[in-house]
Amino acid sequence: MLGAALLLAALPLVGCDPNTVLDVTDPDVVRPGNLTGKEALPALRSGVFGSFQIAYSGGGDLQNGGHEGIINLSGLFSDELINAETFSDRINLDAHRVTAANGTMVALFLDLSRARAAAAAASRKYAEFDAGSAGHIEMIAIDAYAHVLFGEHYCSGVPFSTITDNEELQYGEPLTTTQIFEAAIARFDSVITMAQALQDPDLVSLGRVGKGRALLNLGRFADAAAAVAGVPTDFRFEIESSTNSDRQKNGIWHYFTNSASFSVADREAGVGLPYASDDDPRIRPEDTGGPGFDGATELVVALKYPDATTPTVLADGVEARLIESEAQLQGGSPSAMLGTLNGLRATDGLDPVSDPGTAEGRVDLLFKERAYWLYLTAHRTGDQRREVRQYGRSVASVYPSGAYFKGGSYGTDYVLPVSADERNNPNFQGCINNNP
Repeated sequence: MLGAALLLAALPLVGCDPNTVLDVTDPDVVRPGNLTGKEALPALRSGVFGSFQIAYSGGGDLQNGGHEGIINLSGLFSDELINAETFSDRINLDAHRVTAANGTMVALFLDLSRARAAAAAASRKYAEFDAGSAGHIEMIAIDAYAHVLFGEHYCSGVPFSTITDNEELQYGEPLTTTQIFEAAIARFDSVITMAQALQDPDLVSLGRVGKGRALLNLGRFADAAAAVAGVPTDFRFEIESSTNSDRQKNGIWHYFTNSASFSVADREAGVGLPYASDDDPRIRPEDTGGPGFDGATELVVALKYPDATTPTVLADGVEARLIESEAQLQGGSPSAMLGTLNGLRATDGLDPVSDPGTAEGRVDLLFKERAYWLYLTAHRTGDQRREVRQYGRSVASVYPSGAYFKGGSYGTDYVLPVSADERNNPNFQGCINNNP
């Protein structure tokens, strides 16, 4: 069940600082109640970032068959990746045949829930012992970004349970997709206000990009552009990876290079984007010349993630410009949109794009530019949903259908289901709806 798993058992042991207060009765686990005082806050912060890395970019360990992370799994679920191995849970995800009891989905929901709950718990500790500090702001931001990821990927009606400082489970009520994004915005507003008081421009930008992303998901385009105004294009906030342990390795690199599980997709089912054949430097696809783990599927890796230590961008100034470009299109200024997109392309030495000349073509261009700039950063699933929800595109024009290349047909699942383990929550009776 989710409750026990939300306990912060993944927190690392604190080092040898004699001022750190640790009251440990279980030598294998550092529990929330054992960490008291300001000196213990770095351990909480480290644990949150470690948990969030696993949930976001994944790891290279073998637990649960490996921590895939939402970037990899949403890549499979969208048109970014195709399956190149034999694990049935991930094959069914790639084919849009997903159940709430799918073991991979249960593990992902748990990882993301654990990271969110850890960030919220750490934020409470910071509020008590070091309010308004950079660490406090980061914890609120991670909590907010976890909300955004739930809102973009999961069905409407996700429950957000919590673990109290006394290690008691409080079952959460399901939130609609709109409510999830609104909750994220409230947290990002706190991040921005606190970071401004601290005079930390990077943390201000972290909050602004997150708020803009949440507003974009709500279709509040002008507000989203206003939120990111002033974010420098060269701003980057990254989730670090490390070779200190397999668990800390970049999971995107791992599933390309170590396990040959996933391959860069190319026009999946005739409706996906040509990520592999376009040979775009923002993706850097490389055909390995051999098959993946299944011995049959051509393995194309993305050299955007060349090493086990490659960090993963959570928010950056590029996304801020993309948000502004979409608001310009929505505001009836396609020429301004093109100017913003081409300004971005110039920063990477890319040739400018020209006006497609039609409203539909401009939307295609916008979403392709977003897909390539934000490739494998857990944005594409949310963007495909927005194409249907906000731009009125048909499901058939956005999502794959027909025969699936590993057998059977593509299913009709367009959002991720809440884990079957949430049936232990008496407040949760199933998704409110499964619409894009």
